Amino acid sequence: MLTNSPKPALVGRQTPRLLRLPDRAGSLGEEALDLWYLTGRRSDPWQELSLDALFSVDEVGFWACSEFGELVSRQNGKGDVLSPAALAHLYLWPKPDGEPKTIVHTAHQFKTAREAFLKLQRAIKSSPALMGEISKISTSHGEEGFELANGNRLLYLARSRNSGVGFTVDVLIVDEAQEMGQEALNALLPTMSAVENTQVIFTGTVPDELNNSEVWEGVRDRGRGGLDPRGGWIEFTPDGSDDPDTAAKIDVMSPEVWRQGNPALGFRPGLATSIGDEAIRMDRESFAIQRLSIWPNRREEAAESLSELDLSAWSHQVEPKASVTGEGAVIAVALGRGGGFATIGKAIRVDGDSIAVEHHKTDRGTLWVAAEVKKLKAELGNALVVLDPKNATAVIGKLDAAKVKYLAMNLDEIAAAHALFIELVNAGMVPHRDQPEVTKSLELATTRPIGRSGYTWEPSDPTKPITQAQAVTWALWGVLKSEATPKRERPIVRGYA
Repeated sequence: MLTNSPKPALVGRQTPRLLRLPDRAGSLGEEALDLWYLTGRRSDPWQELSLDALFSVDEVGFWACSEFGELVSRQNGKGDVLSPAALAHLYLWPKPDGEPKTIVHTAHQFKTAREAFLKLQRAIKSSPALMGEISKISTSHGEEGFELANGNRLLYLARSRNSGVGFTVDVLIVDEAQEMGQEALNALLPTMSAVENTQVIFTGTVPDELNNSEVWEGVRDRGRGGLDPRGGWIEFTPDGSDDPDTAAKIDVMSPEVWRQGNPALGFRPGLATSIGDEAIRMDRESFAIQRLSIWPNRREEAAESLSELDLSAWSHQVEPKASVTGEGAVIAVALGRGGGFATIGKAIRVDGDSIAVEHHKTDRGTLWVAAEVKKLKAELGNALVVLDPKNATAVIGKLDAAKVKYLAMNLDEIAAAHALFIELVNAGMVPHRDQPEVTKSLELATTRPIGRSGYTWEPSDPTKPITQAQAVTWALWGVLKSEATPKRERPIVRGYA
């Protein structure tokens, strides 16, 4: 449902310049809006669209976007996206196991987190129906939050290296994402590793030279490039603002450009006047950043290979039909450091020379891995599963419990997998679908010595995961290993017997 048409002539564009979502089966956005409207509040059309995108669900009812980012200029009302989102997560959609949920809203500054708390507190108190489910509202400094009778909690925190310690978090809201370093995120993500169907929501503005925007820039790049198969991204920005060449030519004094970068124009009194004043008083660069969200991508540079892998040879082996399906396939599992996320890759022999590889799935946490591997293993005709037991410690118990047999690689085998993968790629014998996340993973991967004078993949930057590179490498090795095993003998399975 949409609000009444605004009267002012200068109205912000309600459709974003860019909206990127994974495949979805539907959305629970209407449920969130219905709950929000119990408080007597109403949303602008662009905010309703944002909630519809944010609450997209896949075919099994999980969040289609385990990561969701939204870029919109200040004073446009992004808080009226976060407040109904937090409210919906607090009141709606119980966990399948019946356990209470914990939602954490974080901001760079405590005053921002507290202001968000006070805003939602006013909304909840305006609705007797919502207040009827509240068991506790904590207003103590640094402990602001809500708790429902069913145990669900919504907590408000300022970010730090110790944020979220002691919590198991189902939903993480990151406000002021333009000011978030990797250390702060590293403190929060492990709190979600034991939870299924998690969601991380980022909102922010364009960073300036003083912001620690490492995390936010990564969210933007994944969102714009579609590099995260479970990621969503929405931005209200002027046309051409993501291109470093065209961004510099944008007429920042154009009312049409103002409309594109400020969806709340015509819906928030005084915003048009404020923008007009800022256009006169601010320098072009500051106005373009703060008011119009002009944030061009970094210029592309030729990828520098950090290993002996020929990246151009890899790119030349893209084949749209190189899907890994059918009997004879091999599955590989690779976990990110700390078990914060996991990747499943697969490979299969396609002819006498070539082995196709494919990234199957990457998602946060590890609880989903065993069930997904078991399902995929059956789909691929009881496929062989390979893994590095040291890397996969967090999932081995679950695989055992699910009676999933796997081949645990030793150090020499991991080193051999690395050498064979590079040799076959450089020889043009590894066809694959165009999966940008795998290419980026290979670009970011360097090497370290292991085993008997061998090497394996190593992140060139601890903040840049390479699990896709590991998974496809180990899967390819698994194909060669299965072919080298005498047909009358079972492969040696180290793990579940």
